[in-house]
Amino acid sequence: MKSDTEIGSYLQNLRKERKMSLREVAEHVGIDVSMLSKIEHGERQLQSHMIAPIAYLFEIDFKSIQIQFINQKILQEFGDEPYLNEALQILATTNK
Repeated sequence: MKSDTEIGSYLQNLRKERKMSLREVAEHVGIDVSMLSKIEHGERQLQSHMIAPIAYLFEIDFKSIQIQFINQKILQEFGDEPYLNEALQILATTNK
């Protein structure tokens, strides 16, 4: 998941597969319906405090959705940087 739209679409698909309304999911996550709709359509970003309630509600692995969230944040912030991959490789090797 590389963009806001992709992670939003993923959440929308989970919600629809479970036949849940925007209101039901928004209430569980603790946000308003408008914000959830904007997240699903890539107009707003998912925020870190929303990950655990979403993982619990949809019975998905917290680790996998958090990794998707972090990847999205990194790409959004640094995706156009020419040395992103090299920087990430250095970070990975120095934080073991």
